[in-house]
Amino acid sequence: MAAAMASVARPMSETRLTARCTIYCDWLVSLIIATGVVFAWRGAWNICDSLLLPQQPLWSAAARLIGGSVLFVVACVIQPSLAAWARHHDRTRCLWLVDALYTYLSFWVSMLTWNGVWYIYDQVVGIGLAPAPPDWAHARQGAISHALGLLLLGSLGALRNSVAAPMVISSDAVAPIFGAGVTAGVGTWLNPFERLKRPPAVQSRGDWHRAVGVPVL
Repeated sequence: MAAAMASVARPMSETRLTARCTIYCDWLVSLIIATGVVFAWRGAWNICDSLLLPQQPLWSAAARLIGGSVLFVVACVIQPSLAAWARHHDRTRCLWLVDALYTYLSFWVSMLTWNGVWYIYDQVVGIGLAPAPPDWAHARQGAISHALGLLLLGSLGALRNSVAAPMVISSDAVAPIFGAGVTAGVGTWLNPFERLKRPPAVQSRGDWHRAVGVPVL
């Protein structure tokens, strides 16, 4: 009897240990993803600092905010059309590429909006960047950082983590409380090789609109 109970307890203990190790790996991957996001954002930020009207910091900040706002409208307008197109091409792996390109557009929406608001505030309170000539060396370093961040996120199948508000919005009233995700989803949704094996899952029109929050017109 005791031997039988021990044989049952051992697999249960091993299962708990495996689950705990998976969570720890999840946390580690989450930190790696965060590093990739920082590299991508900081690199893009440096490129703008170096080349986008550096002689006129206030106009540079305004151009970023305007650019981010315009791209936001573009992203919102084309989103339903892309989803409708995907439903007619749901058996092709090229959807992964189109989704990645849309995510990259969303990245620039987020980065330019944040950067523009940030620098306009700095200029208003008198702590903004000083006028300077274009700095190509700094821009090259920014491009390297940006590319490395995207490469890391892309290799993990986690490009969407580079996107923030206004492209990703969440309500404090949405359950669960204390429900912000902190795990990378190792073994579940985080599967960088899924794109090589099969096309992405495409939702029905109604499900897509409910998930994204765009009203059905």
